[in-house]
Parts: sequence; structure tokens; C-alpha cells
Amino acid sequence: MTNRLTRLLEYIPVFGALLRSARRGGQAERWAFFFNILALWLLAVAWYGYPVLIVTMLTLTGLYLFALVYLTSEGLRARWRMRRS
Repeated sequence: MTNRLTRLLEYIPVFGALLRSARRGGQAERWAFFFNILALWLLAVAWYGYPVLIVTMLTLTGLYLFALVYLTSEGLRARWRMRRS
């Protein structure tokens, strides 16, 4: 799944070239990719302002809650698997 998603993201014009370079290049390209994404986000904050911060934080909150539920539900998944067997 991850490989398919990464390959799909490589077709986005500017982002894809940066991602491809980060995947196939060395450590310097990976750091450059990170700083480029950070710079794009800061540019969006400078251009659009407060709504970009709010949308980013709300998205991260949802991802955090999903990860928390996923990590803590392993016991429920194990019991469900044992019940099906």
C-alpha cells in the first residue's frame, strides 16, 4: 500500500519531483525535501494566515486520535481474532 501511495504521489508535478529525489537520493536530498515541505507550509501560513494553522492543527488532532485508538485497541482485536477461531 505504501509503495502504491508513494508512486501515486510522484505524479504530482512539483511535489513528485521532490519526493522522487528524496527517495532515490542520499541523506542531503532527504533533508532538503523536509525543509522544502516546511518552507511550503510556512509560505502557506504567510499567504493565507490563521486558517492554515487551524486546518493543520485540526488535521493533526484527528490523526493523533486515530493513532491513539489504533494503538490501544490491540487487545480488542486480539480477542476478536480468538473468538473467530
